[in-house]
Amino acid sequence: MKKRIAVIGNSGGGKTVLCRRLSQLSQIPVTHVDALQFLPGLKIRPHHETISSLNIIMQNESWIIDGFGPLDILEKRFGLSDQIIFLDLPLWRHLWWCTKRQIKNIWSPRVEIPANCNEATWEQTVKLFKSVWKVHHLMRPELLRILNRPEISQKVIIISTLPQWKRLYKKGVDGLN
Repeated sequence: MKKRIAVIGNSGGGKTVLCRRLSQLSQIPVTHVDALQFLPGLKIRPHHETISSLNIIMQNESWIIDGFGPLDILEKRFGLSDQIIFLDLPLWRHLWWCTKRQIKNIWSPRVEIPANCNEATWEQTVKLFKSVWKVHHLMRPELLRILNRPEISQKVIIISTLPQWKRLYKKGVDGLN
């Protein structure tokens, strides 16, 4: 069965954990945008290379894509998606889960980013928290406008509470209907 799912939201919203679970439940491969955007040493991959990789993945019949990636390709992904899951938890929850992630990164780096990417530094932690703040206050309002467009809105699932997140994690996308 063909299924294309875009999972978006601020850092620390549980996208990656959720995508792994949705992939397991649906047997659809998941692509973590962070794995495409970053090179070893947390260097940013050239913009056109990330877009090219995402375009190739989006040509597949089924996919789960975890994360934003370059914004100039995000709307294309929305158009191709069968479902868009927007993890829009309260800002404090994103910040708390980012804090937990940073502490875990000291001993166990995230597996969805390339090797030799040390996120557990003070510099990266400050950058992460600033990014969470900016995404919530600057990007989120525009994203909500895009997601409310008639051609997109019927595909959108907004998860704004922990019980909703847990239900989606437990039952998968089909369990929400």
